[in-house]
Order: sequence, then structure tokens, then C-alpha cells
Amino acid sequence: MFKNPHWASLIDAEMARGIASALSMARLGSYGLSAGHCVGSEAFDDWVGAVARHGANIVLSEALYPTLHMIEVALRNRLHETFSNHFGTSEWFEQAWLSQGHALMVERAKDDLMNRGRLPTVDRVVAELNFGFWCGMFHSRYEAAGQPWPKLLRAVLPRLPKSWATRDKVSSRVEAVRWLRNRVFHHEPILHLQDIRARHRAMTELLGWLSPEARAHVESICRFNAVHDDRLCANEISCTPV
Repeated sequence: MFKNPHWASLIDAEMARGIASALSMARLGSYGLSAGHCVGSEAFDDWVGAVARHGANIVLSEALYPTLHMIEVALRNRLHETFSNHFGTSEWFEQAWLSQGHALMVERAKDDLMNRGRLPTVDRVVAELNFGFWCGMFHSRYEAAGQPWPKLLRAVLPRLPKSWATRDKVSSRVEAVRWLRNRVFHHEPILHLQDIRARHRAMTELLGWLSPEARAHVESICRFNAVHDDRLCANEISCTPV
């Protein structure tokens, strides 16, 4: 059914049925396979098309990984370094200014480490805390006297443009990254997102605010634009964008 990309041209009806059996009808429903299909269905094009679109989603998700990876690690480390300097201790996450919810996340991280037989050192706790915790550091509750924002924005994001230098604007950009990151890491569809290129561009820009060197490094290895521009191209019909 497909002639491009090469991997899609290898999908025939037998392969598509086997993959559908492994993935479930419900999952492939997000890629155009109707609920009325069963494994014995003769609608070959529907099977192959759904599996190909699922494959295209995997490839596009994979292409986002370098940028998502670098943002998550760089943001975490920038926040930790800045808070450590500002609050005078690398164990700033033990202080009373954290909300109850975030303090509980810290305790869970330490418990998880100890349950795995690892001492909850500062570096291990910082690495154990999930991306939601770090995004939550930009919540409005932390914009007040004695709190990080807006005073520390430039320390965390040295290249932050003046037009973006407010906590709420940075929070909106970070939360957009978290939303897309969760879809990718939880194996959800992103193929349908019409603004996926703009989302990737915004993530790359955010990474540059954190570290222009990290942005340059990721841009040298990132394949997102090439993958996004590749198209599922059927033998009989015109190519359609991934």
C-alpha cells in the first residue's frame, strides 16, 4: 500500500494483522482502524494504513526524544543549582517554602530510593524527582516575597528574552513541553497535531534560554524536521504529511 518511507513499504496485510493483534484494536483505533474490524477482516488497506500511521507516530515520537531529554535534564539542573545558591543549601527541597504537595513528592522520592537500597543523597533525590515536580516549581504559589519568582528567572534561564521574562509566561512554555513529553513517553498519538512543528520549535527555543550550548548540541543530532517532512506515501494516491 505504501511506497514511502521504506519501512512502511514493508507492511503487508499479514504483518499488519499480526501487529494489530499485538497492539489491540483499541490502540489502532486512534490511527484509523474502526471498532468493527476483527483480526479476520479482509479490509487489507485499513489494517495496513492503521499500522503504518502507528509506525509514523513512533518515528515522530522518537525524533522528539533528543529535545525532550535535554530540556528535562537541563531544566532540573538549572533549578537545582539556582535554588541551592539562593537558599544557601543543596537541600533546599527540605525547606518549609515548598507546598505540601511538592514536599510529599520529595518524601516519596526518598522512600523510593531507600526501597531500592540506595541512600537518598542530594544528587539522587534531584534525579529521582519527576518532571512534573520541576515544572511545578513555576507555579504561581512561588511568586511572592521570599519565594523564587520573579527574582530568579534570569538565573535559571540566562538567555530568556525580555518579552518572556515573567513567571506565568515561562510556566506556560514549560507546561506545553510537559504535555507533549507525557504524550510521547506514554505512547499516545501525536501524529494528528497540526502544530507539532511549532511545538518543537518552541521547545528548542526554551532549551536555548536554558543553555545555548545545549541547544546547539541537540540541533546537531536532532532529526525531527527531516522525519516530520517525510511522508507516508501510498502507491495509488498522493503523499500525505506525517
